Amino acid sequence: MTRRIFATAAFCVWAVSTAAAAAPNLLTNGDFAKADGGKPAGWTLRGKQTVSVDSQNAPAGAAQSLKVEIVADGGKNLGEILQAVRVKPDTRYRLRGQIKASEPGLGLLQIKRIKDGKEIGRLATGWNKDGWSALETTFDSADADSVQVICRYRQRAEDVGRTAHFAALSLEELGELLYEGPETPPSAVPTFHSVGLYWKAPGGGPARPCTVRYRPAGQDRWREAMDLWFDPYDHGALEQRSLEYRGSIVNLSPGTRYEVELSIAQAGLKRTLSFETWSENFKIARRVDLPVRQPDGDYVIKDGGDAQNGYVLYCPPDGAKSDWDAAGKCRSNLRVEASYVILRGLTLRGAQVHGIELGDVQNVVIENCDISGWGRVRESDGYGENLDSAVYSASKALETIVIQRCRLHHPRSDANSWKEKRVGGTFHPGGPQGVSFRGGRGRYVIRYNRIDSDIDHMFNDSMGEFKNFSYAGFPNRDSDIYGNYVSHCWDDGLEIEGANMNVRVWGNYITMTYGGIGAASTSLGPAYYFRNVYAVSRKAQTTDENSFRGHFLIKLGSEPKSAEFSRGRKYFFHNTTLQPPTVGGPDPASGAQSGLVLTSATKRELNIVSRNNILHLRRQSDLAIRDPQLSKANDFDYDLYTGRVQAAEGAEAHGIVAIPVYDRAPDGRLWLRPGTPGHDAAQRIPNFNDDFVGAGPDMGAVETGTAEPKPALWPEFPTQAPTSQPARQPASANATQESKTGN
Repeated sequence: MTRRIFATAAFCVWAVSTAAAAAPNLLTNGDFAKADGGKPAGWTLRGKQTVSVDSQNAPAGAAQSLKVEIVADGGKNLGEILQAVRVKPDTRYRLRGQIKASEPGLGLLQIKRIKDGKEIGRLATGWNKDGWSALETTFDSADADSVQVICRYRQRAEDVGRTAHFAALSLEELGELLYEGPETPPSAVPTFHSVGLYWKAPGGGPARPCTVRYRPAGQDRWREAMDLWFDPYDHGALEQRSLEYRGSIVNLSPGTRYEVELSIAQAGLKRTLSFETWSENFKIARRVDLPVRQPDGDYVIKDGGDAQNGYVLYCPPDGAKSDWDAAGKCRSNLRVEASYVILRGLTLRGAQVHGIELGDVQNVVIENCDISGWGRVRESDGYGENLDSAVYSASKALETIVIQRCRLHHPRSDANSWKEKRVGGTFHPGGPQGVSFRGGRGRYVIRYNRIDSDIDHMFNDSMGEFKNFSYAGFPNRDSDIYGNYVSHCWDDGLEIEGANMNVRVWGNYITMTYGGIGAASTSLGPAYYFRNVYAVSRKAQTTDENSFRGHFLIKLGSEPKSAEFSRGRKYFFHNTTLQPPTVGGPDPASGAQSGLVLTSATKRELNIVSRNNILHLRRQSDLAIRDPQLSKANDFDYDLYTGRVQAAEGAEAHGIVAIPVYDRAPDGRLWLRPGTPGHDAAQRIPNFNDDFVGAGPDMGAVETGTAEPKPALWPEFPTQAPTSQPARQPASANATQESKTGN
C-alpha cells in the first residue's frame, strides 16, 4: 500500500481566509504605547528620517501612532522601521495595520521571511490610500524560523516634507486555511485527450483533498484520477483563481462524453458534472481551393465559419500540391483574420517574417502543412530577429488553436548560442521559433509536429513567448502539447512558462538542444509534464569542450523579485533522459548534465512534485535534483537517478541511485530490462500509469512490455553510452553543493 500523494501543499503566501479566530498579537509594542526617548520601544529604526510617537494623530480605537517625517532625500529605496519575530515553520499568520500619509501611495507594510539569518521571501500589503487605510496580508511561514515586520515608506527628494503614520499593528497566528465564500460550481474545459477541472468550494482547503472519479457516460465502473490541487494563494486581481481547486484528467478518448464526480469528505461536499472531449472529425461548412503558387503580396483569409455550421477549409485543389514561395517579399505567406478556419496541406516558404500569422481569431486548425525559410536576419550580427516564427500571433484574443501533423523547419535565420553574444544584447539565445503566441488566452493543442533544422539555422526555443513570469505566458491555460519531435534549439526544446493552468505536456521527443523543457515559472498551475524523452544536450556549435556541455531536462526557478510567479503546482512524471554517445565531445555521453534543477543559487520554486523519472546524467558529480533553498514545499521521490540531490531532508527517500539497464523494444525504443533497478518499481499514480505491465509500473517514459505503440515521430532510441556507476547515496544525506553546470 503506497501513500496517497499530491493532496496537500499548505505553503500559503498572500492567501485570504475568514476561518481564523482572534489570536494574541506577536508584535512587541504594536500599538506604539511604549516609547524610549520619544522613539517606539521594540522597533529598529533605520535611515535619515525623523521618527516619533504621535498621540495627536491616531485612528479610531488607537491611542497613538508612529510618525515618520521625511526630512532628507533617502534615494529610491524605501525607508524601513522593523521588528523581528520568531515564527513556527509551515504556519499561517496575518499581519494587520493602519497607515495614513500626506498622500496616497507613500507607505505600506512588508513581511520578510528569514531562515538561518537569510531572507527566503517577502510580501507586502498594498499602498495606503486617502485617510486612514486598514491594510493586511495573510501568509504561510513555510521554511522560515523568523519574520521581519516592516513599516516602509517612500523617501525620495520629492517626498521631503511629507509624513506617514503607522498604527495598530498586529501579527497573529491563524488556524487552518479554508475558503468560506460563495461556491463557484465545478466546470470542465476539455481538449481531445484531456480536461481541466475547476471548483471553488466552501470549506475547501489545502489539507482537505478533493478526490476525483470519472467514467465514460453510460458505463458503470468509475475510474480514479488524481486529486485536484487546492491553490492557497491570493492572486490579487485574479480573485477567481485564489483558493480554488484545479486539476486535470488525462488519457481520455476524443469525441466522448464523460461524467466526473468531485468529493471533499471533510467539507461534506460532492458534485457531479459532465463534459465531452473534442472530436477529431471537424465539421466542414464549405471548402475553398487555394492557389498552387504564392499570390502577390500577403494572402489574407477573412472568411470563416461558425460554431453552428462548422469550419471553412482552405487547401490546395484535389490532386494538386501547393508550393508557396514568398521569396522574402511578403511579411507572411498567409495571414488568418477569421475564426473557424482550417488550413490543410500547404507548403509555405520564404516569408520575410512569419510563415502563418494569426490575428484576433479563435478555432483555427493548421494541419499537414510544411513551413520553412521564414525569418529576418539582422545586419548587425547576422542572427535572426527573436520570435520570427513558422506560426505566429500577437493577439490577446487568440484562443482554441490546433497545430497538428506539420513540419516547421529550417528557418532562413539562425539563433545565437550561449557562447555567442548578440550585438547590443546578451549571450542569451534569440532568434527564430516554430510557434510563438504572444499574449493569447490559451486552449491550444500542438501535437504530432516535427520542429527541426540544422546547425546553421538553429531555433531559440521551438515554441514560447516573452511573458514567462506572469499570469499569462505560453501556453497559458487548458492546453496540450504532445507527440512532437523537437530539435536544434540553442535554448529550451519546449518553453512552457507563465500561468500554466491545467497545461499538459507529454510524449515529446527532444534532442540537440541546450535544455529539454523550460518550466521556470508556473504562476497558477497545475502543469503536468509526463513521459517526455530527452536525448542530446549541447551548448554551442563550436568544438571546444565547453560547447559540448549541455544542461537540464527541466529548468526551474525564479529570482526572489518574481517569486510570485513560481508558486503554482507542477508535476513531473515518468520522464527520461537518455545518454547517447558523443561525437567529438569530452564526455563519453551527450545527454543532459542535470535533471530537475533551479538554475542558480538564488532562485526559488514551490510546489514541485517529481515521481518515476529516469534522470540518467553524464557524470556522477552532476545534479539530478537541485533546489538550493531546500524547500519543504517541494516533493522529490521515486525517481531513478545518477548524480547528486540537493533538496530538503528526506528527498528521494524511495529513489533509486543506479544507471538504467535497457532492452530494445520491437519498435526501437528502450525499456527497462526486467529485474533491473526501476523495473516494476514506480509509484502508482491514478490516471497516469494505470495500464502498467507486470507487478507495478516502471520508472521512465516507456513501460516494459507495453502494447501501446510508439508515438509516430519518435525515432529509434540511440544506443546508450557507458557512464560511470554511481555510488549509493543515502536518502538522508542530500547534497548541498552548488551546481557547476551553469546558465
